[in-house]
Amino acid sequence: MHQGKLLSAGLFVLLSLFVSAALFAQDDVIEKRKSLMKANSAAVKVIAKAVEEKDYATVEIKAKDIVGNMDKVLDLFPKGSISEKSRAHPDIWEKWDEFSKNPGKVRKAAEALSKAAAAKNEAEVNVQVKALGNVREGACGNCHKTFRADFRAEKEKKGG
Repeated sequence: MHQGKLLSAGLFVLLSLFVSAALFAQDDVIEKRKSLMKANSAAVKVIAKAVEEKDYATVEIKAKDIVGNMDKVLDLFPKGSISEKSRAHPDIWEKWDEFSKNPGKVRKAAEALSKAAAAKNEAEVNVQVKALGNVREGACGNCHKTFRADFRAEKEKKGG
């Protein structure tokens, strides 16, 4: 009997450690993706200011930062990585085929913006800034409107 209780207690401890490690890993990936999204948001703000100042070198650099971030996005959304700390909507994993196309769209817009800035083509920079957008419009906003829980709730509240 004593060995059975020890075995049960040992299995319980191992299971607890496994569950704790999984939750920690989930929180870690959520923090990493929040950090990446904050970096993108900051880059978009710098780009907007740089466009006003016609600082195309900064626009090009920040657009390339976003391009690089888009290569990492999908890895930061492992199945079920959602918690009260996350604004990810569960539809991400239910509609993975649709969701997984969004980083490519953002990447394409950021690449076009970078190229336009490198060419110092003011008109094209303005077009591509709008195409890239922000959390509410453009390529970035299209994903957020569909797959960010707080934006979905806001949209549903408005009846849209």
